[in-house]
Amino acid sequence: MSVVEWRRNSSPHLGTLPMPSSPVWRKSSHPPLSVSTAPSTTASASSVEAPPSVMSSSSCDTDETDHRSSPSSSARNGERPVSPGVYQRLILHSEDMKSLVRTITNEAKNLIHAETCSLFLLDNEHKELVANVFDNAGDLSEIRLPMTKGVVGRVATTRAMMNVRDVQRCPFFYARVDQLTGFHTRNILCFPIIDNSGTFVGVAELCNKTGRTGFTRHDEQKARTFAVYCATSISHCLLYRKVQEAQRRSHMAAELLVQGSQLLISEEDVNRLANEPIKAWRHWSPEFDRFFFSPRSIGDGDAYVAASMTMFEDLGFTARYSMNKRKLASFILRVAKGYREVPYHNWSHAFSVAHFCWISLRTPAVLHGLDELERLALLIACLCHDIDHRGTTNAFQLQSKTPLAQLYSSEGSVLERHHYAQTVQILQMSECNILHNLTRTQYQTVLSHIRDVILATDIAVHLGKVGRIKAMVDQGYDPLSRDHHYLFMCLLMTSSDLSDQSKDFRNSKAIAENIYREFFSQGDLEKQMGASPMEMMDRDRAAVPKIQLDFMDTVALPVFEMVAKVVPEGQSTFEAISLNRQCWAALDEILVERGNRPVLGLDYLRDEELEEQVVERVRQRKSQQKKVNCLR
Repeated sequence: MSVVEWRRNSSPHLGTLPMPSSPVWRKSSHPPLSVSTAPSTTASASSVEAPPSVMSSSSCDTDETDHRSSPSSSARNGERPVSPGVYQRLILHSEDMKSLVRTITNEAKNLIHAETCSLFLLDNEHKELVANVFDNAGDLSEIRLPMTKGVVGRVATTRAMMNVRDVQRCPFFYARVDQLTGFHTRNILCFPIIDNSGTFVGVAELCNKTGRTGFTRHDEQKARTFAVYCATSISHCLLYRKVQEAQRRSHMAAELLVQGSQLLISEEDVNRLANEPIKAWRHWSPEFDRFFFSPRSIGDGDAYVAASMTMFEDLGFTARYSMNKRKLASFILRVAKGYREVPYHNWSHAFSVAHFCWISLRTPAVLHGLDELERLALLIACLCHDIDHRGTTNAFQLQSKTPLAQLYSSEGSVLERHHYAQTVQILQMSECNILHNLTRTQYQTVLSHIRDVILATDIAVHLGKVGRIKAMVDQGYDPLSRDHHYLFMCLLMTSSDLSDQSKDFRNSKAIAENIYREFFSQGDLEKQMGASPMEMMDRDRAAVPKIQLDFMDTVALPVFEMVAKVVPEGQSTFEAISLNRQCWAALDEILVERGNRPVLGLDYLRDEELEEQVVERVRQRKSQQKKVNCLR
């Protein structure tokens, strides 16, 4: 439908209309439209509205109906009645309003033989009539008219059908648009749509009767029956939309709840952690402060909670900011509860990341390079950076149009923004507010840092700024540069997040298995949705060693190489990940030599004999390399 077809409903411009010598407007003998099927009665003379004072004559070009035609009148005059099949077709589309509107307008045109049809629905909040208008190209646009404007507004106000046989003689038609555009509107049949409760739903307007000079009384009767079908199907659609919206809001609320917030934290656990002395880091292992140490080896989730308290205490945060021990215990317990039981992005991963960060924060380069609030933010962020992770990627969230994607997709980093929101919610719980003694400025600064570094864990975000980080490393870290502070924090956060790659090959391989278990679960979901997953997500195609090598070369090795340049103590992490790369390459070679590459699945990652072969091959190569170096 073009602008010509909808602007005709604008307010009347009487100055452009010739003054007729005979009346052009009166009440006809038709009743107000409703969905009632009660027997019709003839209106009395008192129900006839007096015409406007400017009009006086006996001819009529506009009817506003106020009685019902006989139900059988169409049949007696050879007119085809409205088939129940029309209603069935409308109901089939009542789960989608746009589709229903298109169907209603098409059915109305075919049923009553009109050139065009518009359907205006009531926007009660703004007191406007809204039409979804389809042009010839199938595009959808929206038209809004005040309820008092044009023929449509007149019908909406009076709730009475109008049969305008000559629009040029109707005071409610805006003729100027036809004059400007060349569109010739001849006649209009416009009727209200009212549901069974008597609630006004909208207005339908048919224009230009085909094959005749105007719409007939039989057309009015068809329109009246059709209006009942429209009202029922539209009401059904609006109800369905309300149910869907309620479900969406409920789902969204559930998605945004802090994971585990409805679960009780054991008062016994809180009391135990609050009353017992915080353990020194050596309690966990004499090597607990070494980069190569695997923190998962200290025990289970309870041990991770207690060891996390050790980190806050060891770095001096509990004393410096007078952290209430009970609040600290509640905070860490709540964070642990916030992680889901997924193969990789779980509480053990969060603790491992925080452990690597804790070691980094104790190095002279970081102690002198970052201020105390930045270091505090890093430790909190590491513990919380994947809280409520669903075991799927940002791409999957967007593809599946999850509530999280609807909430955060415009900003990017869907999951990371959710992790940050969850972190803030926990920190705002009175029993978990470990930052309660910070000033307002300090509090806002810490939250800002937490947000920055959690967003930095999105690999896509990291790759977008890796050039700036490399430039900072090459130029030398400048502690007076705020940008260098930001980039340094992002680098430390990313290296902590990837720190499993810097442990020994056995641990690195075990964690890789958890990663791919999670990936494959997502791939299975994507297949169920009819999508084709990426190779790394597809258990039927993924060659893990090759994918690992590609990830190390593209992401992990450059990260730890930069860390080693900024934090000299981090040199061992770069050497460890370089050695792991050799192991993955050797594993790939051995599988090829066996003639069964690509090897699918994950079982071979637990093959101890195969692991020994890999380690031995790497050892032999290192020995050979030493001999070569001696000969040079």
